[in-house]
Amino acid sequence: MEHYKIWIEAFSGLGLFLFGMLYLEEQIKSSAGRAFKTLVQNATKTHFKSLLTGIFSTAVFQSSSVVTLMALSLVGAQLMSLQSSIAIILGSNIGTTVTAWIVAVIGFNMDIKLLSYAVIGIGGMGQVLSSDTSKWKNYFGVLVGFGLIFLGLEGMKESFSDSAQNFDMTAYQFSTPYWYALIGLALTALIQSSSASIAIAQSALYTHVIGFEAAAAFVVGTNIGTTVTALLGSIGGIADKKRVALAHLLFNVSTGVISLLFLYQLISLVNFAFPHADGVIKIAIFHTLFNILGVLLWYPFISFLTTLTQKYFHQAQDKVTKFICNVSTEVPQIAIEALKKEIEHLLKKVQEFALLAINVPPSKVLDEHMAIDKILDKYTHSFNVEFEKVYEKIRLLEGEIYRYASELSAVNNDEEYNDKLNRLIKEVNYLATAAKVIKDMLYDLDYFYNAHTKEEQQFYKNIRYQILKNIQAFNKAIQGDEDSIKEMDEIYKRIADAYRKSTLIIKDIARNHSIKSDVTTMAINDMHSVKSFSKSMYNILKLN
Repeated sequence: MEHYKIWIEAFSGLGLFLFGMLYLEEQIKSSAGRAFKTLVQNATKTHFKSLLTGIFSTAVFQSSSVVTLMALSLVGAQLMSLQSSIAIILGSNIGTTVTAWIVAVIGFNMDIKLLSYAVIGIGGMGQVLSSDTSKWKNYFGVLVGFGLIFLGLEGMKESFSDSAQNFDMTAYQFSTPYWYALIGLALTALIQSSSASIAIAQSALYTHVIGFEAAAAFVVGTNIGTTVTALLGSIGGIADKKRVALAHLLFNVSTGVISLLFLYQLISLVNFAFPHADGVIKIAIFHTLFNILGVLLWYPFISFLTTLTQKYFHQAQDKVTKFICNVSTEVPQIAIEALKKEIEHLLKKVQEFALLAINVPPSKVLDEHMAIDKILDKYTHSFNVEFEKVYEKIRLLEGEIYRYASELSAVNNDEEYNDKLNRLIKEVNYLATAAKVIKDMLYDLDYFYNAHTKEEQQFYKNIRYQILKNIQAFNKAIQGDEDSIKEMDEIYKRIADAYRKSTLIIKDIARNHSIKSDVTTMAINDMHSVKSFSKSMYNILKLN
């Protein structure tokens, strides 16, 4: 019965450690997600800056897995290049050694049980007393996470100490340390935390359950096993996400294999350089040493690694979404950036839909060298476009955006964050209205395109003019000009003038007895539709 108690305590300690790591990651992601996104976007212009970003952010987040998944999300949202993400992955392997140092210096050289209770107590009380929208709730949550990690570590350490006293562990040891590398790999792949696996190795080494050589090989195995997180995170993403995961795999496996080939030499180097350090400190040193050597080996070849991975994962999938499909809602600050880019994608599709409907090539919408009348006179032929399918894709894209925004809203209680979401949803609403207006006009536009009377032809040209002018004005205003709203106000007034001009043309249509009576009704409806389209675009601009 005593034997079972020891293993239950060990298992419970591991559970506390893992939960503490997970809880800490979630709290840091919530409180520092925006800072990480800003840091990455400002510090990934060169390979060296990206490497430092990987080191620093992993040290802060206390998890290379979190940084790897965030890097994958940024690549998926096309907010970061493939080369920069690979450099960050390399840096994260050095940054993750900080956890082993914290565990070695604090976890085994201090009696931390009482300290853990105090930290958990302060953090827990702080969370209870903080409002759901306060950032302090996340900060107190970070304290709880750290407390749980060290409490779990203390539990593992005590259970391993008991097992070492009551069992002859030599009966379960391997003759070669390389088997421990496989155990470290398998355990890390299973529990999705190299930090937890290394803490287990340090606990076993501290209590003399395993020797230093076995612990060193175990740690190398954990480095290879941590690639599973990136591989899982890349599933279903764009090609670059898979390429980052492949680069991560190549780097960690090659570094691990080289470290195992020169295992005894590296151990001798650590023992020679730090003869008086205890075992758990030496493991932290060993962990840091072979990761730095791996980065030194691969850093000059980041461009080569990028080129190599680009040879793979060429996919020609016709996805409706372009950005949000590649970013998990669990990384909220990156997710909202992906959402913004997806809405820009929707805006582009709606504008293309409108331009194709009036027979203007979308690429010519901002042609500064041609007046609108000349553009309309030049492009008069109808495009061979299946408008129903185009509109159906727009509807599907709208639906996916709504679903993604709803999921983001459900997992975030921050008031400021949800205000941003609400503004983005309003923008989608206006775009949905604009697309529906054009879709409802398709039959009428086709009729007027084939019209023979000059009154109908004039009305058709006037409708085309209003739509094209509105899109041109919107795109110029959205560039970031401080006076963009005022400029759009003036454009909207000019469109209102064109609206009055349309009413005069409609009177001419009504007077012409050779034109069917229902054409007058069509013209009136189209006139209101164009105004509704213009109003939707104007409202979008006001939101930005």
